Amino acid sequence: MELFNIYDEHRATPLITAHAGCQGTEPNSRESIVAAFNSPADIVEVDIRASADGVIFLMHDNVLALDDGENVPLGNLSWNEIVHTLDSRQQREILRFEAFCDFVEELEQGFPRTTAPKRPFFNLDIKDPAALPATAAIARSREIMPRVIFSGLDEEGVALASRRIPDLSYLFNADGMLPGREKAGTEEVGMKEACSLALRCGCKGINLEWTLASAALVHHIHERGLFVMLWTVDDMPAMRCVLEYGPDSITTHYPDRLALLLEDRRKSRPGTR
Repeated sequence: MELFNIYDEHRATPLITAHAGCQGTEPNSRESIVAAFNSPADIVEVDIRASADGVIFLMHDNVLALDDGENVPLGNLSWNEIVHTLDSRQQREILRFEAFCDFVEELEQGFPRTTAPKRPFFNLDIKDPAALPATAAIARSREIMPRVIFSGLDEEGVALASRRIPDLSYLFNADGMLPGREKAGTEEVGMKEACSLALRCGCKGINLEWTLASAALVHHIHERGLFVMLWTVDDMPAMRCVLEYGPDSITTHYPDRLALLLEDRRKSRPGTR
Protein backbone atom coordinates (compact mmCIF):
# COMPACT_ATOMS: atom_id res chain seq x y z
CA MET A 1 0.00 0.00 0.00
CA GLU A 2 1.22 3.47 -0.90
CA LEU A 3 0.77 4.72 2.66
CA PHE A 4 3.41 2.35 3.99
CA ASN A 5 5.69 2.58 0.97
CA ILE A 6 6.10 6.32 1.48
CA TYR A 7 6.33 6.52 5.24
CA ASP A 8 10.04 7.41 5.14
CA GLU A 9 9.07 10.69 3.49
CA HIS A 10 6.80 11.52 6.40
CA ARG A 11 9.20 11.03 9.28
CA ALA A 12 9.64 14.83 9.45
CA THR A 13 6.00 15.67 8.68
CA PRO A 14 3.72 12.92 9.96
CA LEU A 15 0.40 12.15 8.38
CA ILE A 16 -2.66 13.51 10.17
CA THR A 17 -5.36 11.06 11.21
CA ALA A 18 -8.77 12.58 12.00
CA HIS A 19 -10.21 10.83 15.04
CA ALA A 20 -13.86 9.79 14.82
CA GLY A 21 -15.83 12.82 15.99
CA CYS A 22 -13.21 15.32 14.88
CA GLN A 23 -13.76 19.05 15.14
CA GLY A 24 -16.42 18.63 17.85
CA THR A 25 -18.80 16.49 15.78
CA GLU A 26 -20.66 13.36 16.86
CA PRO A 27 -18.34 10.37 16.42
CA ASN A 28 -19.02 8.08 13.45
CA SER A 29 -21.72 10.37 12.07
CA ARG A 30 -22.05 11.75 8.55
CA GLU A 31 -21.21 15.16 10.05
CA SER A 32 -17.98 13.73 11.47
CA ILE A 33 -16.99 12.21 8.14
CA VAL A 34 -17.66 15.49 6.32
CA ALA A 35 -15.63 17.38 8.92
CA ALA A 36 -12.71 14.98 8.39
CA PHE A 37 -12.91 15.43 4.62
CA ASN A 38 -12.98 19.21 4.99
CA SER A 39 -10.00 19.14 7.34
CA PRO A 40 -6.30 18.75 6.45
CA ALA A 41 -6.43 15.08 7.53
CA ASP A 42 -4.68 12.44 5.42
CA ILE A 43 -6.46 9.54 7.18
CA VAL A 44 -10.09 9.33 8.33
CA GLU A 45 -10.83 7.09 11.32
CA VAL A 46 -14.13 5.39 12.12
CA ASP A 47 -15.05 2.76 14.73
CA ILE A 48 -16.34 -0.64 13.60
CA ARG A 49 -18.57 -3.16 15.39
CA ALA A 50 -20.78 -6.15 14.53
CA SER A 51 -24.29 -6.97 15.69
CA ALA A 52 -25.26 -10.44 16.85
CA ASP A 53 -26.66 -11.20 13.39
CA GLY A 54 -23.51 -10.04 11.61
CA VAL A 55 -24.37 -6.51 10.49
CA ILE A 56 -21.28 -4.28 10.41
CA PHE A 57 -21.83 -0.74 11.67
CA LEU A 58 -20.06 2.36 12.98
CA MET A 59 -20.08 2.92 16.75
CA HIS A 60 -17.50 3.43 19.48
CA ASP A 61 -19.39 2.27 22.58
CA ASN A 62 -19.53 -1.44 23.39
CA VAL A 63 -22.92 -1.26 25.10
CA LEU A 64 -26.32 0.16 24.32
CA ALA A 65 -27.79 2.29 27.10
CA LEU A 66 -31.47 1.46 27.58
CA ASP A 67 -34.10 3.82 28.96
CA ASP A 68 -34.30 1.85 32.23
CA GLY A 69 -30.60 2.39 32.86
CA GLU A 70 -29.50 -1.08 31.82
CA ASN A 71 -26.45 -1.39 29.56
CA VAL A 72 -26.66 -4.22 27.04
CA PRO A 73 -23.56 -5.43 25.13
CA LEU A 74 -24.01 -4.56 21.46
CA GLY A 75 -22.71 -7.95 20.40
CA ASN A 76 -25.74 -9.55 22.07
CA LEU A 77 -28.26 -7.56 20.03
CA SER A 78 -29.49 -7.94 16.47
CA TRP A 79 -29.23 -5.01 14.08
CA ASN A 80 -32.97 -4.31 14.36
CA GLU A 81 -32.80 -4.36 18.15
CA ILE A 82 -29.92 -1.88 18.10
CA VAL A 83 -31.68 0.50 15.71
CA HIS A 84 -35.03 0.35 17.50
CA THR A 85 -33.67 0.80 21.03
CA LEU A 86 -30.89 3.32 20.38
CA ASP A 87 -30.92 6.18 22.86
CA SER A 88 -30.51 9.38 20.82
CA ARG A 89 -28.41 10.85 23.63
CA GLN A 90 -25.85 8.15 22.96
CA GLN A 91 -25.75 8.48 19.16
CA ARG A 92 -28.40 9.98 16.88
CA GLU A 93 -27.77 7.69 13.91
CA ILE A 94 -25.85 4.47 13.37
CA LEU A 95 -24.38 3.97 9.92
CA ARG A 96 -24.02 0.51 8.50
CA PHE A 97 -20.57 0.03 7.02
CA GLU A 98 -22.04 -0.22 3.51
CA ALA A 99 -23.75 3.16 4.02
CA PHE A 100 -20.44 4.62 5.17
CA CYS A 101 -18.77 3.38 1.97
CA ASP A 102 -21.60 4.84 -0.13
CA PHE A 103 -21.27 8.19 1.64
CA VAL A 104 -17.51 8.29 1.12
CA GLU A 105 -17.96 7.63 -2.60
CA GLU A 106 -20.49 10.47 -2.79
CA LEU A 107 -18.11 12.85 -1.03
CA GLU A 108 -15.19 11.93 -3.26
CA GLN A 109 -17.26 12.37 -6.40
CA GLY A 110 -18.69 15.66 -5.21
CA PHE A 111 -15.58 17.80 -5.45
CA PRO A 112 -15.73 20.55 -8.11
CA ARG A 113 -14.01 19.67 -11.39
CA THR A 114 -11.52 22.47 -10.73
CA THR A 115 -10.51 20.87 -7.45
CA ALA A 116 -8.40 17.75 -7.12
CA PRO A 117 -10.64 15.20 -5.37
CA LYS A 118 -9.64 14.38 -1.84
CA ARG A 119 -8.94 10.67 -1.52
CA PRO A 120 -7.83 10.05 2.06
CA PHE A 121 -6.88 6.75 3.63
CA PHE A 122 -9.33 5.14 6.06
CA ASN A 123 -8.42 3.75 9.46
CA LEU A 124 -11.07 1.20 10.40
CA ASP A 125 -10.72 0.90 14.18
CA ILE A 126 -12.03 -2.61 14.88
CA LYS A 127 -13.71 -2.46 18.29
CA ASP A 128 -14.87 -6.08 18.10
CA PRO A 129 -12.54 -8.70 16.55
CA ALA A 130 -15.60 -10.63 15.36
CA ALA A 131 -16.30 -7.74 12.98
CA LEU A 132 -12.96 -8.02 11.18
CA PRO A 133 -13.62 -10.74 8.54
CA ALA A 134 -17.02 -9.36 7.49
CA THR A 135 -15.69 -5.78 7.39
CA ALA A 136 -12.83 -6.89 5.14
CA ALA A 137 -15.22 -8.80 2.88
CA ILE A 138 -17.40 -5.72 2.39
CA ALA A 139 -14.42 -3.39 1.93
CA ARG A 140 -12.92 -5.62 -0.76
CA SER A 141 -15.87 -4.86 -3.02
CA ARG A 142 -15.70 -1.09 -2.57
CA GLU A 143 -13.64 1.72 -4.05
CA ILE A 144 -12.00 2.55 -0.72
CA MET A 145 -10.35 -0.88 -0.37
CA PRO A 146 -6.84 0.13 -1.57
CA ARG A 147 -6.86 2.88 1.06
CA VAL A 148 -8.08 0.88 4.06
CA ILE A 149 -6.02 0.27 7.20
CA PHE A 150 -7.32 -1.90 10.05
CA SER A 151 -6.40 -0.92 13.61
CA GLY A 152 -7.70 -1.54 17.12
CA LEU A 153 -6.27 -5.06 16.98
CA ASP A 154 -4.75 -6.49 20.16
CA GLU A 155 -2.84 -9.79 20.32
CA GLU A 156 -5.99 -11.79 19.61
CA GLY A 157 -6.95 -9.40 16.84
CA VAL A 158 -3.68 -9.49 14.91
CA ALA A 159 -3.57 -13.29 15.21
CA LEU A 160 -7.05 -13.34 13.65
CA ALA A 161 -5.97 -10.87 10.96
CA SER A 162 -2.94 -12.97 10.05
CA ARG A 163 -5.25 -15.95 9.47
CA ARG A 164 -8.23 -14.25 7.82
CA ILE A 165 -6.89 -11.15 5.99
CA PRO A 166 -3.12 -11.72 5.57
CA ASP A 167 -3.06 -9.74 2.31
CA LEU A 168 -4.53 -6.56 3.83
CA SER A 169 -2.94 -3.75 5.88
CA TYR A 170 -3.37 -3.83 9.63
CA LEU A 171 -1.70 -2.34 12.72
CA PHE A 172 -1.05 -3.83 16.14
CA ASN A 173 -2.42 -1.86 19.10
CA ALA A 174 0.50 -2.53 21.41
CA ASP A 175 -0.60 -0.64 24.53
CA GLY A 176 -1.16 -3.82 26.52
CA MET A 177 2.46 -4.90 26.07
CA LEU A 178 3.97 -1.72 27.50
CA PRO A 179 4.42 -1.31 31.25
CA GLY A 180 3.39 2.33 31.52
CA ARG A 181 5.19 5.16 33.28
CA GLU A 182 5.10 3.44 36.67
CA LYS A 183 7.75 0.99 35.43
CA ALA A 184 10.02 3.37 33.58
CA GLY A 185 13.05 1.76 32.05
CA THR A 186 11.35 -1.44 30.91
CA GLU A 187 9.50 0.04 27.92
CA GLU A 188 12.05 -1.19 25.39
CA VAL A 189 11.60 -4.79 26.48
CA GLY A 190 7.85 -4.55 26.00
CA MET A 191 8.21 -2.83 22.64
CA LYS A 192 10.74 -5.41 21.44
CA GLU A 193 8.18 -8.12 22.17
CA ALA A 194 5.42 -6.06 20.54
CA CYS A 195 7.45 -5.54 17.36
CA SER A 196 8.31 -9.24 17.18
CA LEU A 197 4.64 -10.14 17.48
CA ALA A 198 3.66 -7.53 14.90
CA LEU A 199 6.20 -8.84 12.39
CA ARG A 200 5.21 -12.47 12.97
CA CYS A 201 1.56 -11.60 12.34
CA GLY A 202 2.27 -9.57 9.20
CA CYS A 203 1.36 -6.16 10.66
CA LYS A 204 2.39 -3.03 8.80
CA GLY A 205 2.98 -1.09 11.99
CA ILE A 206 2.24 -0.24 15.61
CA ASN A 207 -0.65 1.86 16.89
CA LEU A 208 0.08 3.25 20.36
CA GLU A 209 -1.36 5.69 22.87
CA TRP A 210 0.93 8.70 22.73
CA THR A 211 1.47 8.89 26.50
CA LEU A 212 3.21 5.49 26.34
CA ALA A 213 5.53 6.56 23.52
CA SER A 214 8.92 8.24 23.40
CA ALA A 215 11.47 9.15 20.75
CA ALA A 216 13.46 6.04 21.70
CA LEU A 217 10.45 3.74 21.31
CA VAL A 218 9.50 5.25 17.95
CA HIS A 219 13.09 4.81 16.78
CA HIS A 220 13.03 1.21 17.98
CA ILE A 221 9.88 0.51 15.95
CA HIS A 222 11.25 2.24 12.86
CA GLU A 223 14.43 0.18 13.03
CA ARG A 224 12.26 -2.89 12.51
CA GLY A 225 10.63 -1.41 9.42
CA LEU A 226 7.26 -0.77 11.03
CA PHE A 227 4.96 2.24 10.66
CA VAL A 228 4.17 4.21 13.86
CA MET A 229 0.76 5.74 14.56
CA LEU A 230 0.26 7.57 17.88
CA TRP A 231 -3.14 8.45 19.37
CA THR A 232 -4.96 10.65 20.50
CA VAL A 233 -3.21 14.03 20.71
CA ASP A 234 -5.45 17.08 21.06
CA ASP A 235 -3.72 20.00 22.78
CA MET A 236 -0.88 21.99 21.26
CA PRO A 237 1.78 21.30 23.94
CA ALA A 238 1.19 17.56 23.58
CA MET A 239 1.35 17.85 19.78
CA ARG A 240 4.70 19.63 19.99
CA CYS A 241 5.98 16.90 22.30
CA VAL A 242 4.78 14.06 20.08
CA LEU A 243 6.23 15.65 16.94
CA GLU A 244 9.67 15.33 18.50
CA TYR A 245 9.13 11.56 18.74
CA GLY A 246 9.04 11.30 14.94
CA PRO A 247 5.90 9.15 14.37
CA ASP A 248 4.51 8.47 10.89
CA SER A 249 0.97 9.50 11.84
CA ILE A 250 -0.68 11.36 14.70
CA THR A 251 -4.36 10.83 15.51
CA THR A 252 -6.23 13.89 16.75
CA HIS A 253 -9.72 15.32 17.17
CA TYR A 254 -8.31 18.60 15.84
CA PRO A 255 -6.53 18.03 12.52
CA ASP A 256 -6.63 21.77 11.80
CA ARG A 257 -4.53 22.50 14.92
CA LEU A 258 -1.99 19.86 14.00
CA ALA A 259 -1.79 21.09 10.40
CA LEU A 260 -1.06 24.65 11.59
CA LEU A 261 1.63 23.37 13.91
CA LEU A 262 3.21 21.31 11.12
CA GLU A 263 3.20 24.33 8.82
CA ASP A 264 4.85 26.52 11.47
CA ARG A 265 7.39 23.78 12.06
CA ARG A 266 8.13 23.49 8.34
CA LYS A 267 8.72 27.23 8.05
CA SER A 268 11.04 27.30 11.07
CA ARG A 269 13.07 24.29 9.92
CA PRO A 270 14.48 24.70 6.43
CA GLY A 271 14.50 21.43 4.54
CA THR A 272 11.61 19.92 6.55
CA ARG A 273 8.99 18.45 4.26
